[in-house]
Amino acid sequence: MADISKNLDRVIQDAWLGIDVKDGDLFNPMDFLFHDDDPDKMLERIAWLMMRPEYFSFVCKYILNIEISPFQSLLLQEMWHKKFPMLIGSRGMGKSFILALYSILRALFMPRRKIIIVGAAFRQSKVLFEYMETIWRNSPILRSIFTGNEDGPRRDVDRCTIRLGDSWTIAVPMGDGSKIRGLRAHIIIADEFASISPDIYE
Repeated sequence: MADISKNLDRVIQDAWLGIDVKDGDLFNPMDFLFHDDDPDKMLERIAWLMMRPEYFSFVCKYILNIEISPFQSLLLQEMWHKKFPMLIGSRGMGKSFILALYSILRALFMPRRKIIIVGAAFRQSKVLFEYMETIWRNSPILRSIFTGNEDGPRRDVDRCTIRLGDSWTIAVPMGDGSKIRGLRAHIIIADEFASISPDIYE
């Protein structure tokens, strides 16, 4: 009887969250990590857990040296699973930062990934690149993972590039769309989409 009363109290206290979670459905990652004593398998399990979008806040904190809020973690999770995500939010919400963080995570977890960032003007695509550059400079663990001569950010006259191993992200201006033909990518990120002419994206 006491257990039923205790569970009911917990349900009432958590009702404002709008979440109906049963304890049996919860997954404890620590039980998964320490399933056996094989250290190699444990490292594989840690890598697998970090690649799960629901644990991106952990990756951001301990690999990228960034504390993200819960709503930012949810945005990353939604963007990871959807084919054509669109972020719509108020000024100062951190849309450009989230897109930059998303690009870093894609390049980190998906080898040989090519990402293109476009904006109506070069200044706009540079905003995302500068966020990525800041993340690179402020995360010693990320830099220790990618130690090649070509890894990291590089600025050119007409483009800005950041390489993470075999993956790269390139920020270019959109203009009228005629100057960037020939570039191929797995992911295209269009910042300030509303300012891009419909003739280009259609």
